[in-house]
Amino acid sequence: MQSGVRVSVLDVSQPCRFSFSYSKNNRFIDFGFFLEGELLNEMHRSTIGKRVVENQAGQRGVGFLRHVEGVVAIPGGKRTRLVHVHVLPERLIELLGKDMGLVKGKLENVLNRPECSGFLTQQRMSPNVQAVANELFFSVRNNVKLHMYMEGKVLELLGLSLLEESGVSLKAPSLGQGERDIIQAIREDLEKEYVSPPTLAEMTTRHCLSVQKIQAGFRQMFGTSVSGFVKEYRLQKAKLFFEEGSMNVSEVAWAIGYVNVSHFSAAYKKRFGVLPKAYMNAVRTKAAVCCLKAS
Repeated sequence: MQSGVRVSVLDVSQPCRFSFSYSKNNRFIDFGFFLEGELLNEMHRSTIGKRVVENQAGQRGVGFLRHVEGVVAIPGGKRTRLVHVHVLPERLIELLGKDMGLVKGKLENVLNRPECSGFLTQQRMSPNVQAVANELFFSVRNNVKLHMYMEGKVLELLGLSLLEESGVSLKAPSLGQGERDIIQAIREDLEKEYVSPPTLAEMTTRHCLSVQKIQAGFRQMFGTSVSGFVKEYRLQKAKLFFEEGSMNVSEVAWAIGYVNVSHFSAAYKKRFGVLPKAYMNAVRTKAAVCCLKAS
């Protein structure tokens, strides 16, 4: 990644609510994009004072806080995904170049006055921004090695965000609110029927939406294809089965819809970086040790 620019992602799915405390000194302007789930950030101390920030899917934010400490809480039972682009103020000025005139408001104050105490803003993501944020998220999570592609996505996401911050509206992809509601309904169907999911043809008949619209809608709203969504959902379910149940690897593979256990093992290792049997043994050994200590 370019000097003065960093990217971070959060991708968690826990059965129970969990929280953690944090404290950090910061030199970066943070551009955050909340893609799925929800998160509560209680800032107990910061350069803009105390504040409770509620993050939900479809929101984006821009902030510059020199110091902040607090507690983050993430609810259980659902997946939470977000991606951040962190840029040093001087690097953002270099990237903007002749476009500095587009920057307005609190961000302009930070760029022109380095001693500025800071700011934090939130607003809804446009479909354009949401689509690119999802592409960047999955590029980072899947460890895409092509740096040119990664840097291009970062610059595209920053550019779109800054255009919207300045009031410039770009034409969104041709997906209306009614179609977005249908895509969400299809997602819910796939989550219920993930073991034997309906085919694209069946979804088209069931929801009266073309295959092209369904595929485009999934890429725009969730950053992946329909088949990619089902695969990810299955693997996340498998991970939970290992953590919470007593099934062996073959039983988990069959429970989530895999017929070939070897294919399941390969997919699991590619996604999580460890074979399912090794992960199962590790989490269950840890649980057994915890039970012994508790008794």
